[in-house]
Amino acid sequence: MAKPAKPPIDRIIKSGLVSKPAAPQAEPHFAGKLIFFPGWCKKCGLCTVVCHSEALKQHKDGTPYLADAKKCTLCSLCWRTCPDFAIVKNPDEKGEDDGAE
Repeated sequence: MAKPAKPPIDRIIKSGLVSKPAAPQAEPHFAGKLIFFPGWCKKCGLCTVVCHSEALKQHKDGTPYLADAKKCTLCSLCWRTCPDFAIVKNPDEKGEDDGAE
């Protein structure tokens, strides 16, 4: 049986064997209780709508931000609702579901 030929570059990428990984596109712009990735955000506003404590607000361009960190309870609604995974909890912070007081 003959050895298979090396696949073309587009096939290598599709198969998951990336020969030249791309540089990260989204750099977080804020690290506190929440970390935002504005490069991933499509500015839909879902995160601010579900924020029951009104800790999240939106800039005029639609980008969300943590307006009042004291109000944020780390309830997880914003990052679980975000369709773009543009918000994550800072792993150094403790929240309601982490046994924080």
